Amino acid sequence: MHSLLGRGLTAPQVEQLAQASVGRNIAAGHALMTEGDRPTGLVLLLEGRVEILKRGRDGQQQSLGKVDAPTVLGEMSLITERPTSATVMAVKDCECQLLTKAQFQRLIASESLAAYKLVVMIAEVLAERLARLDRKVLELTAQI
Repeated sequence: MHSLLGRGLTAPQVEQLAQASVGRNIAAGHALMTEGDRPTGLVLLLEGRVEILKRGRDGQQQSLGKVDAPTVLGEMSLITERPTSATVMAVKDCECQLLTKAQFQRLIASESLAAYKLVVMIAEVLAERLARLDRKVLELTAQI
């Protein structure tokens, strides 16, 4: 979890998140989460690379892109109860920490600064993804 230190978390805050989460190693070629499944929580991708896949109208999976660690995945599971919106497949072996919604709520209830910094990190990731989506929409509309 040391890669999170560069994202504004101190060593004790990283340790607090590590204690609240469960470590997972996912081999390349295996899914971290599957579209349509019940969400399991926020995945802190510490090492590795994943591909985000979404089923098209024809039922075929289409790649939305690849994401390198360190980042967060499944962040919407902390906010909503909706099924997982995409499949996340390990392209390289991945080291992760899973923070369930219940554990996250306990951290927030205890007024954990690490939890609040995690919220800021999630907001930054979402803003970055939205900016990327905006650029893609502009590219697609320019082709029309």
